[in-house]
Amino acid sequence: MRFKPQTQNTKTLDRFNNAVNILLKYGVVSIATDHGLKRFLKDKNGNLRFSVNPELNLWERIRNATVELGPTAVYFAKFLCSRPDILPQPLIEEFSKLEFENVPFAKSSAIEIFEKYTKRSAEKTFSYFDNYCFLQDGYSRTYRAKLLTGEDVSVKILLPDTVAEVTADIKLLRRLAKLTGSLLERIGMKNPTKIIDDFELTIMPKLNLNNEAEMVKRFAKAYKNMKDFSIPGIFSQFTSSNTLVTTYSNTTSITDAEEFTKWGFDHKKVADTFLRTTISGMLDSGLFLSAPMDSIIRISTSNKIVITDYGSTMLLTTEQRGYITDIVAALSTQNSKVLANSLRKIAISPEIFDYQVFKNEVQALVDNLYFMESSEHYMREFSFGIMRIAFNHKIKIPREVFYAFSSLAVAEDIALSITPTCLISEFFKPYGKKLQFERMSPERLKNSINQNISQATDFLENSPLELSLILKKLRRGQLSGNINIKDFRFFVKKMDTATNKIIQTLIICTLILSSSLILIFSKDTYQIFGVSIFALAEFGLALIMAISLIIYTLGTGFSANHKTDEEDDDEDDKNI
Repeated sequence: MRFKPQTQNTKTLDRFNNAVNILLKYGVVSIATDHGLKRFLKDKNGNLRFSVNPELNLWERIRNATVELGPTAVYFAKFLCSRPDILPQPLIEEFSKLEFENVPFAKSSAIEIFEKYTKRSAEKTFSYFDNYCFLQDGYSRTYRAKLLTGEDVSVKILLPDTVAEVTADIKLLRRLAKLTGSLLERIGMKNPTKIIDDFELTIMPKLNLNNEAEMVKRFAKAYKNMKDFSIPGIFSQFTSSNTLVTTYSNTTSITDAEEFTKWGFDHKKVADTFLRTTISGMLDSGLFLSAPMDSIIRISTSNKIVITDYGSTMLLTTEQRGYITDIVAALSTQNSKVLANSLRKIAISPEIFDYQVFKNEVQALVDNLYFMESSEHYMREFSFGIMRIAFNHKIKIPREVFYAFSSLAVAEDIALSITPTCLISEFFKPYGKKLQFERMSPERLKNSINQNISQATDFLENSPLELSLILKKLRRGQLSGNINIKDFRFFVKKMDTATNKIIQTLIICTLILSSSLILIFSKDTYQIFGVSIFALAEFGLALIMAISLIIYTLGTGFSANHKTDEEDDDEDDKNI
């Protein structure tokens, strides 16, 4: 079997035609039936070109269409499951049931790919290679095999021409987003292109198994002390962009309760082990899966969590990890003040116009989460609430932090599918106790003081440089400003008042200076009590003008304050 790669334009065109046919099948048929337009969808024999089960509702039709659109569409749908601010709840529930279509892939094709990318002979590498793959994950197939050296291994094969297919699919998604932009905005998807960009950043690393091998090594180092987590060994000599050979372990899907019940595992303990491993791994090491789908989270016969796909791995910085730890700790203790402060600090643009309103919204979110039952989606509600608050206050949350919250929400959904009695907030309590202890510790106080001193030092070091740059721009005529006047008439009135005050002040100064000169140099003028009458008159006039200026300034200031208070009262009345 030989693989002939197609050009990207051909791929995109084929994908577009296929997508149109599938969308017609699941979308237009029902509309045509309702509006008597069947004749436009009939072939020469009078039969409908497409048939769809009339018992399926809208969300089920969308799910079936997504499966037929291919693996990229399934990945994209599962990616959107972490965005409850975009998708309605019924569609999220349907997308959570998505599974990749079972497409047969011959053993001979898998061996051909292995030999092509590793430059090794399969006969001189394996003593046994299974005929059928035991795991399908979108664009990859995983087979069980045995090396000539005796080790049981899993051989993961990335299907040929995958990169071209995904690139064409993403290009098609961008075209569809552009064509349906106004419709998407009406249903709440404000920036579909940005969402597709984020999806591309998530899926593209999965298309090179060298990246996945590197992520496995990172997980092995970060999670080495976790007894409930099993990291497969890597055979680097057999690893390439399209092949990955790891140690084999007998596993089943973590949501396959029927199977692991036969092994003697308790549902609640399996769900708790998974959540504890996910949370502690993320907060202690910073490594996590941005898309922890149930198809890649498995449990072994030794009761350990096993991940079969590390392509969506992301890393939190030490600072981000610290703030997220504070956030989950604040959730466990209902401490809205710490939560609000951590969200503000973790944001890329931490300036909040009305911090009190922001704090009140965070408090309302915390209070709402406190009353949620164990069977409800706690982290999903939290993620949605944070996104809503960030949108309202124009706060930009880092991409890694956003995916961390989404990852925890998906992990909670997986745990709840195992047992409805699982409560993710219970696993936050140890971090809450740790936070309360650390907030009172001298070490935390010392770190806070050192951080403040460091910030002050940076300010003092950078201020002269910034000031120098401003002065250079001013000398070169490169410094410009933008003044936005909302009420021009009021502005002119204020400028006129200020100008009158300046002129009156200059007249007062001139009178005082003139009278002083008369006192010094004029000895022959008529005098009263030894003071020149002209000097005395000028002093008196200056005094009268100064008193009037003071009275006028105080009066206008009071008037302005009184007017502002009235405007605030009117605004409050409007709000009420």
